[in-house]
Amino acid sequence: MKELRKIFSIWLLLFLVSCQSVQVNDSSYITEEEVVRVLHENEINLVEAEFPGNVYGSKLININPKTYQLNEKPFFIYEFATEIDREKGTSEFAKKTATMELVSASTFEKRNILIFYVHDQVNSDSVPFEKEIQGALDSISEG
Repeated sequence: MKELRKIFSIWLLLFLVSCQSVQVNDSSYITEEEVVRVLHENEINLVEAEFPGNVYGSKLININPKTYQLNEKPFFIYEFATEIDREKGTSEFAKKTATMELVSASTFEKRNILIFYVHDQVNSDSVPFEKEIQGALDSISEG
């Protein structure tokens, strides 16, 4: 009977250990610091700044963005925990602003990162840095 208990205990222990979720380093996760570094490497120089009351910088699913200035315009970088959270944040922003008249801005998404560049340009063909920002984000290798 003792032997059967030992076998059962070992089996139960192995079962419980195998059922635990293993945390794997998610190489697809991007940090805000990584985004800023890649932008700087591509000669897009952000300056830390604050833009209180700007709807593009509002809290989304309990995440506040890091705020910068690019070409004297607001630049917001949201670092979400997952790509799904980024999608939820984007959806929340759309709901929050559905009835608002917003100034012109470019939106960039890369995995868990959401960026708003509030450029105020009416003609989307002449937005400064837009292609460079997208190119810099595209240069972040896929995980």
